[in-house]
Amino acid sequence: MRSKSMTETPVNDAIDWQERGLHYGDGLFETLLKLGGRIPFWKDHYQRLSEGCHRLHITVPTAEWLNDKIIQQTQGVDTAVVKLIVTRGKGGRGLKMPERNRPSIFVFKYPYTALKDQQRAIDVAICETRLAINPNLAGIKHLNRLDYVLAALELEAKGQKDEGILCDTDGFLVEGIISNLFFCLQGQVYTPSLDLVGVNGIMRKHVLQYFESEGIKVKIGRFPAQLLMQASEIFMCNSVQGVRPIKSLDQLPLSVGPITRSLMKIANNRFESSANV
Repeated sequence: MRSKSMTETPVNDAIDWQERGLHYGDGLFETLLKLGGRIPFWKDHYQRLSEGCHRLHITVPTAEWLNDKIIQQTQGVDTAVVKLIVTRGKGGRGLKMPERNRPSIFVFKYPYTALKDQQRAIDVAICETRLAINPNLAGIKHLNRLDYVLAALELEAKGQKDEGILCDTDGFLVEGIISNLFFCLQGQVYTPSLDLVGVNGIMRKHVLQYFESEGIKVKIGRFPAQLLMQASEIFMCNSVQGVRPIKSLDQLPLSVGPITRSLMKIANNRFESSANV
């Protein structure tokens, strides 16, 4: 794929009614942190965005071009949550591809408040909403998130829950609504496979790298939800909130175990300090 230059690719302040991202969810997004004027793990975010664009046959601008645009669009704000959306661009009625391969770029910024240690532990519920298995879209952050919207509505109805755990239509664990999932059972660390469904999270990638560097083997596969009821530790992670321990699963209380506690101390500090890299 060829890259677009600054004059060819629009950064949009307003959406066009013919925008394919609006009509079909025809695009991808990344949720980033801007800390101290820098974006932690920008190369990882761009790599995932680039992979998603390649799989959807959307032309992606260069990493340098996008990074410059994010900085420009968030000028004057040193710390924020930034949402970057890349779509196929404008097209007419129907699914026929537009004649010009010209993506649209949207940059949004939101307030960010860092979590204190006592705020990190979360109450979680297993959702009845299931994620449809679709290896064509597995791993990437595409715009079609209706399964997650339904799960968020379900979680809201449960009340007093911070996050929901989702299974696929076969009943196997996948991830949270906005986080990836890890759990420990008899000294073994587990995380669900994302080959068929789910989002390959940036923080998940770095947690796996940390475990590998420490010689801790992580079992990746398709696991039934019942395994969580036997777990000694469960934690979730994403690139905005870092690593967060689960203090209760439905009605089951859980403690923050040694693996999770050690990982939080190292990964969260590394995550925040990476803004200076």
